[in-house]
Amino acid sequence: MSATNPEHTDGGQNGRGVFAKHLGLGAGGAVENSFQNAPLGLANPIYNVGLGVSPVIVGIAMSIPRFWEILIDPMIGTVSDRTQSRFGRRVPYIAAGLLGSLVFFAAMWWAPSGWSKEALGIWLIVTAFLFYTFYSFFAIPYAALTIEATEAGSDRIGVMTARTAMANLSGIVISWIYWLCQRDWFPSPVQGIRWVGLGFGLVVTLCGAAVLFTVMRKGLHLQSSREEAAPIEKGSYRRILALPPMRRLLVALLSTMVGFTLVGHLGFYLVAFHACAGDLKVASLVVAVKATASTALAVLACPFIGWAAKRFGKDLVFKLLLGVGILSSVSMWWLITPLNPYLSMVGDLGISLCLVGFWLLMPTYLGDISDHYERTTGQSCQGTLSALYGIAVKIGASAALLLTGYILVFCGFDAEMPIAEMKQPVFLMHILFALVPGLGLAVSFFAMAGFHCESAKPA
Repeated sequence: MSATNPEHTDGGQNGRGVFAKHLGLGAGGAVENSFQNAPLGLANPIYNVGLGVSPVIVGIAMSIPRFWEILIDPMIGTVSDRTQSRFGRRVPYIAAGLLGSLVFFAAMWWAPSGWSKEALGIWLIVTAFLFYTFYSFFAIPYAALTIEATEAGSDRIGVMTARTAMANLSGIVISWIYWLCQRDWFPSPVQGIRWVGLGFGLVVTLCGAAVLFTVMRKGLHLQSSREEAAPIEKGSYRRILALPPMRRLLVALLSTMVGFTLVGHLGFYLVAFHACAGDLKVASLVVAVKATASTALAVLACPFIGWAAKRFGKDLVFKLLLGVGILSSVSMWWLITPLNPYLSMVGDLGISLCLVGFWLLMPTYLGDISDHYERTTGQSCQGTLSALYGIAVKIGASAALLLTGYILVFCGFDAEMPIAEMKQPVFLMHILFALVPGLGLAVSFFAMAGFHCESAKPA
């Protein structure tokens, strides 16, 4: 990394400038979370429940783009590491990816009226494929920028704290999208998602614009293009993957992503068809309230988790939060009940606290690896590392998403099935929803328990 920038100093008269930098760079977290997760949460309610498209097709539509991203992410990361322009390494890709993501996110919900279920499934597959392609051109360079524009320690934790807080704030908005689509303002949720989705996409894009504004105003794009480190060499992927801490980090990412993505969609079905007895309007409110409460806790917890990581060490905080997540996941067996649809909020709060800590601290571990590699080889690899990080997330997500529709089929669920006949499907979904995420977090706990990578610069 280059010499310390004045913006990296934490105290005194530069305090406001540091906060503005952290918040401006962290605004991209809203783009990451919104554009990555909003389609996953809305695809089944809109295309399966609303339009009657097979859940298997919906699962395929959501998984194919992620396999494609696995192929292109290394290229995007390496190319951005080697790019030289007057806008720096990352800005051109971030800007293009942001604009393309907005166009195809909106298009995803504007499926032509009157098409067959098969044709609607193809529309979802194509628009999702193009959307996630452009999203990668934003996400990989942006993640690299948050590493190379920060110093290990409080500066990097500060940016990651803001990034995670913004991601969770966007999660609150996401949780209300389906509820908004259910309002009487729209003829149907399928019609509502067109306008709500478009408005949401525009707001998210403004958050991405805030990143570009911060980068250009504070000269961070010039800092990244003037770095002393050389671009990463060909064949370096194998050397990075040979590092034990990198392998541990990838295992933790994979297990957590698979655990939550594989059965995460079952939460909607359990609330809608078990806790709320098939009343989708009530269910949409319950889901929105629960998600708002848990996400609000996550936002409020971000600065405290960041403080605790600085004060007590991120390893201890990380382990404690994973333990909370495991217990909360298992508790869902008792908490999702028709006796009180809101009771499962207790488990949601624990899981949310766990995941906000997970996604806040994992990039700081990645930054440790980046600093170590640059210090020992003299090569800049932030884009490449971000690509590997993204690949692990997307392998876990895409493999799990490919199976989500089959899980519903395995459980015997059918959206047209009478509520009285759903006892067995609900029972199976309940078991999976309570156990699988906790198992994924347990694997992550043991993988990161042995993580060790010196990040401090030599004196």
